[in-house]
Amino acid sequence: MIEKIRQFIDKGDRFLITTHIDPDGDALGSAFSLYYALEALGKTVNVFLKDPIPYMYEFLPKPLQMTHELPTDQYDVIFVLDCGNLYRVGEGFERLKGMGAFINIDHHMTNETFGVVNMIDEGASSTAEILYGLFRTLKISITSDMAINIYTAIVTDTGSFRYENTGSKAFLICEEMTKLGVKPAYVSQKVYENHPKERFWLIGLVFSTMETCCQDRVAVACVTEEMFKKTGTDKDYADGLVELIRGIKGVEAAVLIREINKQRYKISMRSKGLVDVASICGSFGGGGHKNAAGCSIDGTLEEVKNKLKKCFLKEFI
Repeated sequence: MIEKIRQFIDKGDRFLITTHIDPDGDALGSAFSLYYALEALGKTVNVFLKDPIPYMYEFLPKPLQMTHELPTDQYDVIFVLDCGNLYRVGEGFERLKGMGAFINIDHHMTNETFGVVNMIDEGASSTAEILYGLFRTLKISITSDMAINIYTAIVTDTGSFRYENTGSKAFLICEEMTKLGVKPAYVSQKVYENHPKERFWLIGLVFSTMETCCQDRVAVACVTEEMFKKTGTDKDYADGLVELIRGIKGVEAAVLIREINKQRYKISMRSKGLVDVASICGSFGGGGHKNAAGCSIDGTLEEVKNKLKKCFLKEFI
């Protein structure tokens, strides 16, 4: 598989890198580190992100060639990173199908293997961990700009090494990144301790909506457009709130319901290990990992809550 990727890289001149909507640390760190790796090989590289970079990741070294508008060019290869399925790239993803060959690199067990080459490792902590292995095999030197992106990707996708996807490789890679100059305290401060005060106003409103079910083993909270408007925030400020909900004593699964419009809601789920939230999200067309997954559900807010509660009740019967 790596040999196939090597052949595509050697033969190609023009590359596009993309990842999922609402990009997190792994999506961005993976995309940016791969950009610098291909650029070092003398390739022409562009990065397409459907959504803006969330404020907590603005510190990351990033490409000069980056767009939020779907490209119209042709590419030798399109790298799709950290996406379980192609539609996670965002609206207009169908148009990418005629622009170049897909190389799909991911660590989600629900990946639909839509690429010409599919490099999927469910045991990896992150997509960045897989890319690190690719860089080393291809003998690509890791620069300081690559290092901070790789480190940030792994740290954020493992919840600062708290999640079950944390393995020995994650620690070893991050150790190497620190030897290349990454300062863990700096990254932690930028990602976790650099929130505008408006985020905390939003947290108060979100937690006021929280309700539990299944003998208090499942906690559900909501964030609406009205809350964003009232606090002067947007969806970026809701990043990580589902992890706060999971931190409640006795809660086995946490759910954050975010309003997209009055008839559609984005669902983020986190589990402490007993509940397979990827399976639940999969029943609604989403996916992810056993302990971290997401999906979208149509209906009113109350209808969405009831659909979710029914699924969780089945889990705890």
